[in-house]
Amino acid sequence: FMSLAAVGALKRLGVLNDILAAGFRRITRHRTWIDDCCFEGPAGPPGTFSIAPRRIVLDSILLDHAVRAGAQFEQRTRVDGLLYEDGRVAGAVLQTIGGERRELRARVVIGADGKSSKVAEWVGAGKYDAVPALRPAYYAYFHGIEPRAEATLEIWFGGDQIGFLFPMRDGEDCIALEIQPEEFNEFRNGHAAFFEARVHKLPEMAPRMRNAQFEGKVIGVKGIDNFFRKPYGPGWALIGDAAYLKDPSTGLGIGDALEQAFMIAEALGAWFDGADWEASMSAFHQKRDQTMKPLYDATLDFTRMRDIGPAEQNLLKAVLLSPSTTRAVAHAMVAQLPSLLSPAAHGRISFISKMFAPAPEPAKT
Repeated sequence: FMSLAAVGALKRLGVLNDILAAGFRRITRHRTWIDDCCFEGPAGPPGTFSIAPRRIVLDSILLDHAVRAGAQFEQRTRVDGLLYEDGRVAGAVLQTIGGERRELRARVVIGADGKSSKVAEWVGAGKYDAVPALRPAYYAYFHGIEPRAEATLEIWFGGDQIGFLFPMRDGEDCIALEIQPEEFNEFRNGHAAFFEARVHKLPEMAPRMRNAQFEGKVIGVKGIDNFFRKPYGPGWALIGDAAYLKDPSTGLGIGDALEQAFMIAEALGAWFDGADWEASMSAFHQKRDQTMKPLYDATLDFTRMRDIGPAEQNLLKAVLLSPSTTRAVAHAMVAQLPSLLSPAAHGRISFISKMFAPAPEPAKT
């Protein structure tokens, strides 16, 4: 899933039109369920949208654009180690599958090799602000789920699990569940049956799943660790999940990786132009943490949160039963946002709210 900010990053890279041309729908609505009560709003200001491309398609498009921009792509090749010279990383050892092993020299080696980064391991990049995995997660692809009139991201809260429906292409959706750690052992022993049963219990999903079919298998992990790593050292740098990882519940991962990439490109560009390595990369490190730490903390808080109890759910239903009461609660909620949210969260909401304002009319001459 990629929010409107991440979609903006795809547009900046020049790849968005190719992703849309591959059939992925513009997600224009977001719907949040609390038990069987739902709240819905736009995915962003008029003209903006979210998107949920298949990773195999997204990665292929990004790779094609990189090659057209001048990158050299080594197919069926892994990195077996790093080269060092005078205490500085000076390249990598490449092994082509079924082929030769060779050394490749480089001014800087960037580890964009994910949460289990070998580059991070080889250079001893230290972790900090680390939090162990919070929730197991499972997901699967489906064909034939009854769609909504507009492509809508749906999130369900209830029973201390989180359910997600990500509209992809016409007739193609991804559904994910995050459960609690104490459920993992039971769930993994029959995860396909458990997964399907849980999905059918989500509000409105049983009738929408009548003609749905699995694609492939249910995929799961015991959990995703949360951490920052120092993202640079002599001759090396880290980016994406190799440098900064958090639970996927807030759907920020790929967008954050793209934003990091823009940051490190700026820092490396300055260094290539003659700036001091330590000064450039230290500034990148500081900017990354200042930008990402609020998102990291918000994700941990979101993932840790347990659902409201039956009495609170019944109270919510009673409120939503009356349109006039619902309207009054909406008025009161907007007025109380500064006290309900953290300063960082309220700042983000205030910034986004300004995007919904109509553009000023051009001055008359």
